[in-house]
Parts: sequence; structure tokens; C-alpha cells
Amino acid sequence: MSDEEPRKLTLGELLTVRTVPGREGKPIARMDDGRIVLFDQKSEFFDMLVPGMTVEGHVIVLTESYLIIAPTKKPEVGEPVVYVHYPEIDVSDIQEDLKDLVKSVKGNAKVIPNALLRILRLQQLTLRILQDAA
Repeated sequence: MSDEEPRKLTLGELLTVRTVPGREGKPIARMDDGRIVLFDQKSEFFDMLVPGMTVEGHVIVLTESYLIIAPTKKPEVGEPVVYVHYPEIDVSDIQEDLKDLVKSVKGNAKVIPNALLRILRLQQLTLRILQDAA
């Protein structure tokens, strides 16, 4: 949970949230402060809710850890989240240090630096693939 103070909401306030999968696949949402947003199961729109939808509704229950909103209109399929910036970090110094460490240790002590080297290579490869796809 976030350290920031929960957003001041009032009963009846109109919110727009994006659904994500919750327990047992039931849709939920989250506020920026970490509070869970549940949806009124008596709403005519409840059965339409699936993860990735944008839902507009009025706050009908308000607590410190969660709130319930009653959808006021048919939920809409949200735009997919697209990440356009994939920062590539220069890890060549770290890789060289790990290679030197592998050379200087013996036996099982090589496992961890070798694993870290592999993770760094996979991470860099993943970033290059994402950058090419963007």
C-alpha cells in the first residue's frame, strides 16, 4: 500500500476506473493510493465487466481500504497500455566485473555470478526486442 494519504472521496462521487482481474477472476480496480475498487453486484452492468474495461460509476460504499462503485453506464473496452520508452542501461562494466569474478572463484561459487550474467544478457536482449517492436 502506498504511503500517500488516500484521496478524499465522497459518497455519490463519480469515478472512472480501469478493471483488472481480482480473486476468482472477478473484476476489480485500484485507486492510485492502493485502495481496492469493487463493483456493485446488483448493477445491470456487473455481468459485462471483464479486465481491461473502463468503468464509470458513483461511489456507494467508502472505507479506508476499499470502495464500491455502482456503474452508471455500459463499461467500455479500454485502450491497451502501450509502453513506448524502454530505457537501455549500460551494464557492460557490471558484466566485465562478473566475468572477472567468475575467473577468480572456484566450484559452486561461480553459479551466482554466471546466473547474474545470464540475467543481464536476457534483460538486454528483451529491451532490444521491445525497442524493435515499438
